[in-house]
Amino acid sequence: MSGLLFDRPNNIQIISVLNKLSSQSGGVTRVSLARAKSLAERGFRSIIATVEYDPLLLDSIKALRSDERLGSTVGILNFFIYFAKLSRAGVGAGALSDYFADPEGAEFSRRSRYVGISGLRSNEYLNSEGWVFAREIVDATGEVVSIQLDIPGRELVNFLTRDDAYIYWLDEVSSYGEFTIFIADASSRSDAVSKVTAVNARTVLTLHGNHFARPFVFGSEVTGLSGKIISNARFCDALVVLTDAQRVDLVNQFPSLNNLAVIPNSVSKDTPPPLTRSGNTFVVVSRLESVKNIELVIRAFKIALAKNNSLCLDIWGHGSRGGHIQALIDASGMSEQVVLRGYANPVSEVFVQARASLSASVSEGFGLSILESMAFGCPVISLSSNYGPVELIKNGVNGYLVGDEQEMAKKILGLAADDVNHASMSSAGVETADEHSPSKVADKWVSLIHKLTAPEWRAKTASGSVSIRNAASSVGGNIILTSYTKEELSIYRRLLVVRVDRSKKVGGAACLIEPGVYNIHHLQFEDDGRVLLKFAQGANVYKGVVPRYSVEFKLLS
Repeated sequence: MSGLLFDRPNNIQIISVLNKLSSQSGGVTRVSLARAKSLAERGFRSIIATVEYDPLLLDSIKALRSDERLGSTVGILNFFIYFAKLSRAGVGAGALSDYFADPEGAEFSRRSRYVGISGLRSNEYLNSEGWVFAREIVDATGEVVSIQLDIPGRELVNFLTRDDAYIYWLDEVSSYGEFTIFIADASSRSDAVSKVTAVNARTVLTLHGNHFARPFVFGSEVTGLSGKIISNARFCDALVVLTDAQRVDLVNQFPSLNNLAVIPNSVSKDTPPPLTRSGNTFVVVSRLESVKNIELVIRAFKIALAKNNSLCLDIWGHGSRGGHIQALIDASGMSEQVVLRGYANPVSEVFVQARASLSASVSEGFGLSILESMAFGCPVISLSSNYGPVELIKNGVNGYLVGDEQEMAKKILGLAADDVNHASMSSAGVETADEHSPSKVADKWVSLIHKLTAPEWRAKTASGSVSIRNAASSVGGNIILTSYTKEELSIYRRLLVVRVDRSKKVGGAACLIEPGVYNIHHLQFEDDGRVLLKFAQGANVYKGVVPRYSVEFKLLS
């Protein structure tokens, strides 16, 4: 490929947005790390940006660098570390790398205190010189009700929510590149990424999982978080899904989605450990959560053990269901044959020792562990579920798709006894994994980046209306608009309150909101042409009075 992108890749920043970065990371983080490493090797300024306060971040960076899961040229940004460094005396506007997290440095600290008897808590963030560069007020539920940035040489900046502060940060970070591609890997960050306003920014959302609720097939309800991502995707440059089957379902259900791209996860086997495969050891590598359905695997394995008591099962992973799963193992009398092993790192050492891996997840966006298993010649026996298992596994060729525990037990016994079939499936699985090599998957990301930074691309960065005032009084928390159609208002998601005139009152009461950015919570279209707009800060919907002409505001996309 040639053209704009390859003439100047160093001017293009690719920033994956996560909540946290942990050395004991799950599938989403592993995907983000692998992509960042591959794109850095292509010459891009590749960065992982984390937004949450995390005192273990620097230790995680050390661990991830040491085993090369985190590429040596991939930069790590953190919201708090960035502003801690920016606020230090002597630090001016330099390269973005000046603000990367440094595993050898103590960048900032936090102190907390309760505010009187209000139940509110104040968090103050101090840089390495003791300057308080950020303050936030948190309510009893943990919801941030205000956050303030105090950077020397700048005006004090106040935000109503953390997301508003994150948007401000991402907009600022985008200024360090000619183009900045933000990829929202953390599902909960789709709001912030989709509201970036920088004109040189491109915004990409990702769906790492099945967007359907039970029974997880077309026609099911869309989950709340996935629904938010799909809704936000209308305001972004691309929505990336992992399989073509999911793309087809999304197009059929949401015909207006015209920015879908299919880019699967990649799997690397650069330095596979020596093969030490056991004929009797089966494995599960998974989060121990309800959706992973580990109980079905245990029931299937109990059936198989009744016919072949030399088999054993190692379960690798951690999660909220760990105690329940251990209790089930003990109650089934299999504590010697079925063992919880904890976190698997590296997973390659698990898969090269196993006869096959087992998966009973009832819902998968892709199933990274399935691909990782295949990469090391370990066939997969999986419950047939959307989307990854049915797209990655060719039944009877590189693994098995099963419908219940009886069928899974039968396939376990068959693979344990049939060396010829096992060898054939092992080879076919390696071929499937090779189709998802980091290089091939990186090609797809490079193609998308090239498309989004081409001169003819019209970026979907957030924009706003002209300033307007509320047209009538309300005692129910509504801002009342006139002369707007549903089609005109469909492009807006937020409200920027510029100023509030508290001299105007209804029944002696003034509007009690502060200037700032609020989410549009609800729009009600009346027969007389008025539109009643409800707005909110986080989960708090305003319910007070809004006197006529008291609020000057802009509508924001």
